[in-house]
Amino acid sequence: MGESRYNINALARGLKILELFSLETPSLTLTEIIQTLKLSKSTAFRVVSTLEAHGYIERDPSSYRYRPSVKVLQLGFTAINSLGLCQTARPYLERLALEVCETVSLCVLDDMHTIYVDRVRNHAIVGVILNVGSRLSAHCTALGKVLLADLPPEELSSRLARTKLEPYTSRTIVNRESLLGELASIRQRGYAVDDEELAVGLRAVAAPIRDASKKAIAAINISGAIMTINLERIDHELRSAVMKTAEQISSLLGYSPGRD
Repeated sequence: MGESRYNINALARGLKILELFSLETPSLTLTEIIQTLKLSKSTAFRVVSTLEAHGYIERDPSSYRYRPSVKVLQLGFTAINSLGLCQTARPYLERLALEVCETVSLCVLDDMHTIYVDRVRNHAIVGVILNVGSRLSAHCTALGKVLLADLPPEELSSRLARTKLEPYTSRTIVNRESLLGELASIRQRGYAVDDEELAVGLRAVAAPIRDASKKAIAAINISGAIMTINLERIDHELRSAVMKTAEQISSLLGYSPGRD
């Protein structure tokens, strides 16, 4: 695809640099940025200096590594809050967490990653430290899989074509056809399960939140240690609890399952 005549190259490079930061790479050196984006040293330095001057990244004076600033996080929360999603969902997340005595989370999909936008924790430690703003691969989480399952086939194929399915545990689905089969099953039953695919000892079950157009705009899950969340409990209690809560939130956003 050719570049639009309206494209501003310097701005595009700045956005590409911001996209490099993730849960796995929270900070980067100038050399790492140059090597990853194949930029000249002078171009990378000018763009990084501009981002730093405007407060979007900051440099550690001792390690010379750059990291996103709070200003970037504030932009993200402004976008999320503009949807009214967090305010609408929060009371339902709290009620569900209290009802099942497990951690409940709200996520949105960003390409092939999930971003946690709200989280109500219980007191259990389940092997993964996640906070609001955490970003995880979608293919190995219940939240991510239930949102991927809702994508149009062409969009899903496009995203998978440019993504390597990394293994996080021996249970992670890393075969494209196997993942497509899993997503087809999720599409039929309306919920997804993560059975130690992200981390050993962690299970979760998730359901989509839909808007008036019936599009899945977010998802919620119940997660916890395998000692308290076994597959029988998911089948007999948790899947119906998370699906019911997701439908209640969806109805407040204009979703109606019987409306064509």
